Amino acid sequence: MRPEFDEAETRQLVTKQVEVLTGTAAGENDDLFDLGLTSVNAAQLSTWIEANFGVPVTMRTVFERPEIGLLVAAIAQSPGGGDQK
Repeated sequence: MRPEFDEAETRQLVTKQVEVLTGTAAGENDDLFDLGLTSVNAAQLSTWIEANFGVPVTMRTVFERPEIGLLVAAIAQSPGGGDQK
């Protein structure tokens, strides 16, 4: 069973993972590719999101929503994503 995360926890976890992948501090509205995210990192982020949130987020989604806030919204909008309280 996957753990449930509220929006703030999801944002914090995604931000931390982006920072690990890019090696730089990330803000909610920063363009991830401007921070140094590569296509390989995008694939890793996509896989990490699915593994940690149980939500399939494709590389296409990462490219189309290249900000933490937009990715968090995509996670919350996916079936089974977001806080289920």
